[in-house]
Amino acid sequence: MRVVTGLLHAVSALSVECKMTALLLAAMVVFPLTTLVIYHSGARETVTNFMVGFLVVGIILVVPLAKWLSHVIALRNILELNAQCQLLKRGEYGVTEPPPDDDEGHDFVSLKRNMHWMGYAIASRQRRLSSALQSLAEARNQILESIDYASHIQAAFLPDERALAGVVPAHFLLWRQRDVVGGDSYWFKPWGDGYFIGVIDCTGHGVPGAFMTLIVQSLLEKALREGDASPSGMLARTNRLIKDALGQNEKGTRSDDGMDCALCHVSPGSGRLVFAGANSPLYAVEGGKARRIRGDRCGLGYVRSPRDFVFTDVEVALAPGARFYMATDGIVDQVGGPRRLPFGRSRLMRFIEEHRTAPITGQGDALMACLSEYQGGESRRDDMTVLGLEV
Repeated sequence: MRVVTGLLHAVSALSVECKMTALLLAAMVVFPLTTLVIYHSGARETVTNFMVGFLVVGIILVVPLAKWLSHVIALRNILELNAQCQLLKRGEYGVTEPPPDDDEGHDFVSLKRNMHWMGYAIASRQRRLSSALQSLAEARNQILESIDYASHIQAAFLPDERALAGVVPAHFLLWRQRDVVGGDSYWFKPWGDGYFIGVIDCTGHGVPGAFMTLIVQSLLEKALREGDASPSGMLARTNRLIKDALGQNEKGTRSDDGMDCALCHVSPGSGRLVFAGANSPLYAVEGGKARRIRGDRCGLGYVRSPRDFVFTDVEVALAPGARFYMATDGIVDQVGGPRRLPFGRSRLMRFIEEHRTAPITGQGDALMACLSEYQGGESRRDDMTVLGLEV
């Protein structure tokens, strides 16, 4: 039995070409030659009986013999290759043992060997990829932790909301960054017989924008100490300070960063508000209607911004219960609605008019609900700051 098993194993280990050669040799040479020898020996009856018996046995064994031959010739190897493919499909790349290297002439063994080393190469690359992904995840976590901590630093540079509420109790403030940190900011400073208040939209989003907000917060404080304390004078000095700080006085510089700003000085005692804007408007509610007071069409600090640009002050008389709104372009540029159009200034002004009699302290939540409904499934496009106050 061992001899037969060993013989079958030896036969199955042969290449397909060797197996087919042996089969054809037996069918086309050995069998006719044997028959011819017997026939010429005079044993014609024996030959006839042999042929009849051979035909009967052939008819009986043709199906099982065909299955056995197909298994010996190719099917066994095909099944082994299919099993190896299933292991690769499941990601079990290093499970199979490599075939011996001394069977170079065996077609299926060569294919098995190639598939084994292909699995080995995939497994090796997968290990390197897993290691790289782990390193990337660790680096990402470190970056996110740093950015998260940076958000606390950025928030620390913002005006104290309790101080703002102490001076302007009837107000609301929306400060929503698109990312963890961003380029929007606001400024509040008691000064003289009133206070400065404004919103700021710096170049960029994320970390670059956050850097700019820290710079301009410091430069606004410096501009306030160095000269004319009017909103237009503040914007003019801030424009020059940004250009000097970033080296943006001439074309061809490495950076072109700056900010847009809506800045007001409110004097409740004298009953007036003075506004100046750098590419930013002021919205006012008068007689139940909302109107937009345009600022100057010049940003602060950019290379294209003239160094000696003269900004314009707009004075507004303060009627009892007057309301004013300042907003960065993040809200008006937000895309939404069925036609995927920007929210726009007209919708913002319509919201202001529709809520002119509602308490201003609750309008921030109402505005966010209105914007969220309009935005729908669209992603946030920009940082957003909205400041409303009643004086």
